[in-house]
Amino acid sequence: MSALNPFVWDRPLDDPSKIVGMEGFARQVALTLKGQTNVALFGPRDTGKTTFTNQLAIELAQAHGADAPPFDVVRVNLQRVVSIPGFIGCVHDAMVGHPSKRLRRAAERKINALEKEIGFDIRVIKGTVKSAPATPTQDAETLHAQLVAMRSLSERLVVIFDEFQRLRHCPGDPLAVIRSALMSSGANHVSLLFTGSIRNALQMMLESSEQPIFGEATQMQLPAISAPDFVEYLDFQFEATGRPATEEALRHLLNLTHAHPRSTQQLAWECWVDTAQGQAVTLETVITAHDRLVQTIERSEFAAVINVLLNGDEGEVSEVRALQLLADCGGTNVTSRPTLARYGFMSASRVRPALERLQRRGLVDQRDRSWYIVDPLFSEWLRRGSPLVDRSLPDAQED
Repeated sequence: MSALNPFVWDRPLDDPSKIVGMEGFARQVALTLKGQTNVALFGPRDTGKTTFTNQLAIELAQAHGADAPPFDVVRVNLQRVVSIPGFIGCVHDAMVGHPSKRLRRAAERKINALEKEIGFDIRVIKGTVKSAPATPTQDAETLHAQLVAMRSLSERLVVIFDEFQRLRHCPGDPLAVIRSALMSSGANHVSLLFTGSIRNALQMMLESSEQPIFGEATQMQLPAISAPDFVEYLDFQFEATGRPATEEALRHLLNLTHAHPRSTQQLAWECWVDTAQGQAVTLETVITAHDRLVQTIERSEFAAVINVLLNGDEGEVSEVRALQLLADCGGTNVTSRPTLARYGFMSASRVRPALERLQRRGLVDQRDRSWYIVDPLFSEWLRRGSPLVDRSLPDAQED
């Protein structure tokens, strides 16, 4: 019997046995990509997009019939890209750091050949060697050549651009380079998956006729993990590691986290730590662990975000008002006159812009015309500290 905590919340999952409820959607996306249709996948941050791409890579490696053989995958992480040289560095890392030895060695050969062709080491662009700076045109040409080299790694290839919306602030027209290298003649064997945590930004890149990749991808939403799937997963993991959980505890855990992937795994981790080998995870265990997690948010990134916004301009202070309103009252009727006055809004016209800015920050989102704070632990921390919340309401607010 394993004595290791099975719950992972601080990084994406790559163990298929710990990826919950994504098999069906992974198959759907894999077949779409194998059918030579690009996909744009949206999901708020910390809801499992990168974990899903790990599940997707496993699915793409399967044969789905004679017309849908296995595909190879290269994943390019764009989370911190702010320039074309940075983009080049990310593509280089994705190629030479590929988990498949076959593709990694092929990538090394392609890069060596490319460096001989262009006359310098690509690592120079990444800043590891001092040299005269390249011009923007030279950087774009290098990126194009690099992407063309990448597309030749496999006869059937899916390229995943993770956090693709970051490129909207990247000078040098990287979208035009991507279109030329990976979406034109010679790239019919390549399909692309764009993931993004800021829906509006990703949609603008795909739906504006002024953008080079206009209309080039079907848009999909990362589905929520169903409560039954999550309960079954949690039940199995607790049981398999010698800490069986009561049904009441499992249900309350999911109610507190609204099945948010990261928060659910984090709260389950805390419950596991609080339970001795051979003992049961109880309702009290879950309540105690949840209280502790909410209290520790005071020292987290969320507290830092609130402090920055409160010290900003009027628009940023309005964002804090909107966050507090959602945490206290939910997001169904956010423009009622009594609510607006209570939270310091001068007019209803200021609420939606504040919510949209928070959405661009990845802190809130909208589902079924109702706004909600993405991270339920953050929402609960705000609610507990609010001087305006109605204490007669239940502790767990609806999303």
